Amino acid sequence: MIEKNKFKNILILTAQFGAGHISAANAIKDAILEKDSTSNITIQNFMIASAPKANDSMVKFYERNTKYTPALYNYYYYLKKSFDSKYDIAHRIYTPKLADYILDKNPDLIISTFPLAAACVDNFKVKYPDINVPTLTVITDVVDSLEWVYPHTDMYFVPALEIKNRFVQKGISPDSIKVTGVPINKKFYADKKTSIPNKNRLLILGGGRGLFDISEDFMYWIDEFLDNFKDSIDVTIVTGSNSKLYNNLTVEKPLSNIKVLGYVNNMHELVKDYDLMITKPGGATLFEAIHSQTPVIVRVPKIGQEIENARFIIDKGVGLLYHDEDDLKKLFYNLPSGKFESLKDFMQVNISNFKNTIYADKISDYIYELLNKK
Repeated sequence: MIEKNKFKNILILTAQFGAGHISAANAIKDAILEKDSTSNITIQNFMIASAPKANDSMVKFYERNTKYTPALYNYYYYLKKSFDSKYDIAHRIYTPKLADYILDKNPDLIISTFPLAAACVDNFKVKYPDINVPTLTVITDVVDSLEWVYPHTDMYFVPALEIKNRFVQKGISPDSIKVTGVPINKKFYADKKTSIPNKNRLLILGGGRGLFDISEDFMYWIDEFLDNFKDSIDVTIVTGSNSKLYNNLTVEKPLSNIKVLGYVNNMHELVKDYDLMITKPGGATLFEAIHSQTPVIVRVPKIGQEIENARFIIDKGVGLLYHDEDDLKKLFYNLPSGKFESLKDFMQVNISNFKNTIYADKISDYIYELLNKK
């Protein structure tokens, strides 16, 4: 049992390279506060703390790299995936100022939801061996990349049992690896899916930035297709922060049969209400769908961590992959006929089975277990 008011100062380091790292940080914070509301928790973008002038340019570089030169991005991603982290010294650029920040915060626990942040924390522990602060790394995609692994990390949260097994094979103690899934907001949790007979409800998402894997022309194709199937298929598109797309679909050339939403605050309700999600294969999005009992449909991705997430989708049978919009058209053609029903049921059963292998409800217990050991 943790002593009252003893471990209150917790630092969570994250980054803006994709929304999943920040959403995991917020989910971890919520889990801790649910167990102990007196905890003092700071969520900090490690780039802002270590190299604030470089943050915006690095985020833009990441976005351009993943969008326009995925082959180059993947070269470095898969190099780091199998590259022993002890030989990677890039993080030393960011450690000095981050170390000053950590010393100033004097945390009782440091949690990292981004691999480079975890690297900096490891370097901090080497530099200050007398500061016995426990460290936890939260892996936010279904990956076993060595870029997340450092010798002074005390505990890991991993997304699936397979990832734990792979890390054990790489020499990490099984006792330090907890299978929690990717931490997400509990509002997405649902025990079962309520369906409407003879009705398929599809939610189409483009992520926080509203960048879709389907074209605007294809959205109009869906709208035209629904002319004959309004009673059996319900489609909603959430454009997020993509105001240009929202304006095109609602003002310039309004869709007739599709509901279009901009930025929403009730995403958890939407994901739980719909039967299927056409979305991007990000780690957080995937686990929001899993906890909501909603199978995902994603385009075969081009960048490293999303490729790994897509493999997980196939291996666990929790969703479908498509190669192009012609593939996606075939899915729409099958919806009105009822041919898709057995496949949808199959995926939902697989989601339920997988949820039984992760322990998201123990996140706060594991955190206090680590604190008590120290």
